[in-house]
Amino acid sequence: MIEMIQWIINPIAHRRKQRLFAEAMYEKNKLVHEQNGFYFIDTLVDSGLPDDLWLCDLCNCEINVELRIPVVDNLAMCMTCYGKNKGYITPKTMEGDCTLECCETEEKYAT
Repeated sequence: MIEMIQWIINPIAHRRKQRLFAEAMYEKNKLVHEQNGFYFIDTLVDSGLPDDLWLCDLCNCEINVELRIPVVDNLAMCMTCYGKNKGYITPKTMEGDCTLECCETEEKYAT
């Protein structure tokens, strides 16, 4: 069952904000993980992933960043995969728009 759906209203601005947070926390997170014997890789910091490239976490197809993107239980989904998983939405599923400033204040895209 799906526990949470968060709609990313402005994917590019959202990614920029997430990258800034990841960069600010990078050294601390890396140190903690490596002290515990793990390798640490932050996709937003280490990969060079551009802000305007979003991929579906299920099928790996590119997601149109001019549309809202559903993030379902922490997985970004294309509309095809989202449609296939809508049957797992229950009355207990929490759903809403991203509440970060990047998504609240930027021009909202059409769905």
